[in-house]
Amino acid sequence: MSSISKASDNGYDARRASMVDSQIRTNNVTSEAVIEAIESAAREDFVPEPLRSVAYVDDDIALEGGRCVIEPRVLARMLQAVKPDASSHALVVGVSTGYAAAVLSRLARTVVAEESVSSYAETATAVLEEQGITNVVIEQGPLLQAAAEHGPFDIVLFAGSIAQVPANLMDFLEQGGRAIAVVAETGEGFGNTVVWTRFGDHLGQQSVFDASVPALPEFDPPKSFSF
Repeated sequence: MSSISKASDNGYDARRASMVDSQIRTNNVTSEAVIEAIESAAREDFVPEPLRSVAYVDDDIALEGGRCVIEPRVLARMLQAVKPDASSHALVVGVSTGYAAAVLSRLARTVVAEESVSSYAETATAVLEEQGITNVVIEQGPLLQAAAEHGPFDIVLFAGSIAQVPANLMDFLEQGGRAIAVVAETGEGFGNTVVWTRFGDHLGQQSVFDASVPALPEFDPPKSFSF
């Protein structure tokens, strides 16, 4: 896996501003708080050095081990849909190198970000520390383990698509809490972005937009065998 170290500017601030104008504002993102959070997060610092030239393309950046640096446009729309605020306790599932947590840290009070791949958890911790972000805790271990230990949460964001919804998702949400994920039942990554909201002992569900995000393999359905 490529190492990641803090990038010098090299025009990244201008590229980030251009990305916001051409990819974010033009794609149904109207929340100024979300736009400002995207614009202030240096995505290039979360990308392996050989890929920094494409840090602001309108796409996910694939990493080894079934992870990605999530596409800013999709992340912005997901955050706009769940409306984190300064009182929110949030969880990012499958955070890879930490980009989604860095953006969410600008919007929420506290963020728990979990990653099962130890090298990415280490990278995320290091880059967030370098950026002076102090309201994010990186937890390395099986995905959703941190949800049980640090929840319930006001916001749960899956930073990759899932083929099946965790059966105990409601247990991780506060009353009125929202979870969001791209649900791709085929496991290919393209699917429908769904928001779940906890109302008492029930989960409301709303489809908000179609998107393509690399799958989190931990949420693949069990393989069945035929004879």
